[in-house]
Parts: sequence; C-alpha cells; structure tokens
Amino acid sequence: MLLKFKIKNYRSIKDEVILDLQASSDKTLKDGAVFDLGNVSLLKAIAIYGANASGKSNILKALYDFRLMVLESLPRSNSSKNLPAEYFKLSKEMETKPSFFEITFLIEKEVYIYGFEIDKEKVCKEWLKRERGNVTLFKRLDQKIDSNKNYFKEASAVLKKETSERVLFLSILASRNKTLSQKIVSFIKKVNYISGVDRGASLNYSFGQFIKNQDRAEKMKDFVIKADFGVVDILANERKVSLDEIKDIPDKFKSLIFKEDSKIAKRSLKFFHKRYNEKNEELDNYILDFWNEESEGTQQFFALSAPIIDTLEEGKILFIDEVDSSLHPMLCQYLISIFNSKEKNPNNAQLIFTTHDISLLSEEFLRRDQVYFTNKNKYGITELFSLFDISERKGVDFAKRYLEGRYQALPYISDFENLKFSK
Repeated sequence: MLLKFKIKNYRSIKDEVILDLQASSDKTLKDGAVFDLGNVSLLKAIAIYGANASGKSNILKALYDFRLMVLESLPRSNSSKNLPAEYFKLSKEMETKPSFFEITFLIEKEVYIYGFEIDKEKVCKEWLKRERGNVTLFKRLDQKIDSNKNYFKEASAVLKKETSERVLFLSILASRNKTLSQKIVSFIKKVNYISGVDRGASLNYSFGQFIKNQDRAEKMKDFVIKADFGVVDILANERKVSLDEIKDIPDKFKSLIFKEDSKIAKRSLKFFHKRYNEKNEELDNYILDFWNEESEGTQQFFALSAPIIDTLEEGKILFIDEVDSSLHPMLCQYLISIFNSKEKNPNNAQLIFTTHDISLLSEEFLRRDQVYFTNKNKYGITELFSLFDISERKGVDFAKRYLEGRYQALPYISDFENLKFSK
C-alpha cells in the first residue's frame, strides 16, 4: 500500500511536495474511507483540486514517470532516449539539478522508503530504506553503490558492477530474482495511471478485457448498467479483415498505410437500450453503435470500467487524471463511493485523482484529509496542500469556500470584470 509520494524539481514542481495517504485523526467516514494495516491507517481515495495549469496533472505524471523508470530503465538501457527527468524551467538554479522521486510504502507489514534522483542522462542518486530501525539497505551516488551487509544481502559486488549509469540498481536486483527487490518492483507494477488527455489506452484495455475475459466482461457490463445510461446489455467482437473489406478509408490511402496483404482487427461494440411505443410500453431492445452513437460520457465510463474493476479486485493503486471528464457529477460520486466502501472495496484498493467537480467537496463523499489542492504561486511554482493541513473546520461548506478562493487554488482572470460576450 502507498503511504507517501514525494516529488521535487519536476516540471512545475520546484520545491518538495508530498502527497500523503496516511489518515489523520479525523473520524469522518472512518468506517469506509480508512483502513488499518498494523499500526498504519491509510486512505482509500485522494482528490486533487486546482486551477488549470496549476500542476495537478504533474503530480500524477510524476508517479507515471517514476513507475516507467523502475520498470523500463533496464530494457531501455541502450536507448538514446532521455530519462524521464524534467527540471523546473523557471529557475536558473534548477536546470543543473536532478529530478527527485520517492515513495513510502508497506509490504508485508514493513514500511520501506525507495527513491532516486535522475537527470536526462543518468541516475544521480538512489536509495532504499526500512523504516523500522531507520535502516538504510542501500544508497547510491552516481556509480558508487553502498549496501548494508547485515540487513540487505541481495546486493553483491558483481551486481553493483553490472549496474550502468542509466539503470536503477533496484531494477537490476529484481531482474536477478532477488526476493525483496522483486516484491518492491511487483508493488510498483500495481500502480496504474490513466491520462486525462488520451483515453485511448484505457478504452483499448477495456475492450480487450471485455472480449477476452468472460468473468470480467460480466462485471464490466454490470458496472455500466448500474450507472443508469439506459443500457441493458453489451455485445462485442473483434475479427481480422482484409483491405478490401475496409470501407472507411479511401482506396488511395490504403496503400500508404497498409501492406498489400495486411489484415487489421475490426472491432464491434454494441450497446442495447430498451425501446418503447407511444404508450411507454416496452417493445424490444434497440442497438446503438458504441463508436458513433453513444455519448462521450458512456464511452468514458466504459473505458474506465476495466481499470477500475481490476484495481478493486487486485487491491492496486489507480491514478486518474481528470476523472470527471465527460462524466456527470453523480457518476463521479458513484466512483468515489465505491472506493470509500468496505463492501465494494474489500481489498483496500487506492484511488488518486484530479478533478474540478465541486460536488465531491463534501464530507458526505470525502474527508478533509482526502482533499488536496494545487496552487501555482507568482514564481510559477506548484504548491500542494490538503484541506486538513490548513485546519479547515468540520461542517463548513467546502465547495462554497473553494469557489470563494479561500483555498487559493482558483484561476486568476485579470480582466474578468471586463469580459464581453458577443450576441
């Protein structure tokens, strides 16, 4: 389980920011929104609010790049591509400093801290610590790696020597089947990210799950039907078709895109809706083509269905950028209530999302420690703070106070009073 994520010198983030999933002493929604593991109390969901371009998405993107580095630094070691470091560009002092990433997490009742600093060319620092006893298991400075011989026997002189400047030592250890390192990498694999800009990957994943996994398909269908889109059934299929069967692409372009003997996958996704007569009597089911006739909200919800169900079933961690994109506020409330539920989230999956949906700014859906804000100061630096951090009292109208600018995280429109709209 994820306890904390720290970031520094990454995109709009100059100074260290901390996303903390450890629950406060607040008793609000304690039975659903909080779960205990040993002596640690953790939150099941975190919402991040803020103005456009305030850095909300950069918090999630940092986690994505952290994951990318851990999982792919070894296979990409011979690539000429830059490492995923993006220093804060509005300060001259930061351009020669590396980007900093660190997570605190729980594996088998032990709390560990793992992090690294990277620039575009190399790993500058790397460390792994165990919180109990404040033990440093290994630390790295450029190519010099020191390990604790008493508590971390996975490290060896041979593996240290094999670790190139573009590869994380943790990735090397995991690739050699070292037990703790493998468990840490497996944990990081369970962290998934859905972009707010491109929903294509999640839609592709959901479609693939629907046609390949019957059990998952039934759960996805139930998930969509309960969202009350008027959908009563879903059918999908995929088949390989030849160039001659492709009608949507003009012939003159086919030769530019495909080889002569190419076959491509043609997907069909049909949503069934009830149809009624003029007396509102049920007649039959009417089929709408998902790609051309269903609303963006329905498409969005279906795209999210498989990642969310997978996260809940496997007890994973899911980051969603702009969760409210094309979704009605009641659907966002529905999603949050699923994660903040003992019955529907028995494996204590965690959801971190960005949103502008102020209907969620209520203690009916989110505790004060579940609400974070990003604010970009006059120097272009992203600041991150929680509603609990600023000692906002219980029972007030958080949404109203947010829109009043009490939490700063609002866009500043300098000429707002003079805006004119043409008739």
